[in-house]
Amino acid sequence: MSSPPNKSVEILEDSVIQNIFGESSSEEELEFSYHTYNRIENTRENKGVKEIGVRLSQRHSLWAHLPWNAGIALSDYFDEHVDFKNKNVLELGSGAGLPSFIAALNGAKKVVLTDYPDTNLIENLHYNISNSLPESVTKDRVYGKAHLWGKEPESLFQLLENPSTEKYDIIILSDLIFNHTVHDKMLETCSKCLSDDGIIYVTFSHHRPNRMAKDLAFFETAAQEPYDFTPEKFKERRMCAMFENDLGPEELRSTVNFYTLKRK
Repeated sequence: MSSPPNKSVEILEDSVIQNIFGESSSEEELEFSYHTYNRIENTRENKGVKEIGVRLSQRHSLWAHLPWNAGIALSDYFDEHVDFKNKNVLELGSGAGLPSFIAALNGAKKVVLTDYPDTNLIENLHYNISNSLPESVTKDRVYGKAHLWGKEPESLFQLLENPSTEKYDIIILSDLIFNHTVHDKMLETCSKCLSDDGIIYVTFSHHRPNRMAKDLAFFETAAQEPYDFTPEKFKERRMCAMFENDLGPEELRSTVNFYTLKRK
């Protein structure tokens, strides 16, 4: 298997997706696989929930059919280290939504999972919200919403308790920055939605090391106007490389990098 092509569809209209990827999804073609995530041993909240089962859309053109290393690694880190109590959490490009589910299990006030406005993606997002966690965790706290990066990000406040005064304390970007052409759009949503003292968690692998500079350009853009974030790398974790057919050093392809972005 090879990693995603260097084509981003986050800012494209639905009508051109079929032209790019050669076929469009239909109910007859739709298939699913299932992935079980096992929580770390040192969980702090909802300890009775030891595993999370998620459904994945198979062969999806937006790469939502994979349990990404970056999401698994970030979920492990969240479960042990991050305080979510009374925090509003937003995830972009959620896919299976594992990091958001860990946030909910650890006491987040509101958790909003978003993905590209594709019917199958959003229906599967809602399916996982309804079936992956106990209702006592998700009811009136965990939501799924379609969102096109950079387009009307203020609409994401509608699910918060006080939409006119609250923003998101934590934003999750898990293996998204390979979408090189839409870094600005992604950052626009982040900039509009993040609270003044909020934090953005960014995890990713260099699936194609020859494009490492383009991956890292995300942080250069984030540090410049109009975004003015301060990037900081704080951790690495070695896992198995996801795409065996990709070229380049396996050490780079198998390493999950952890960054934060904060307002200057």
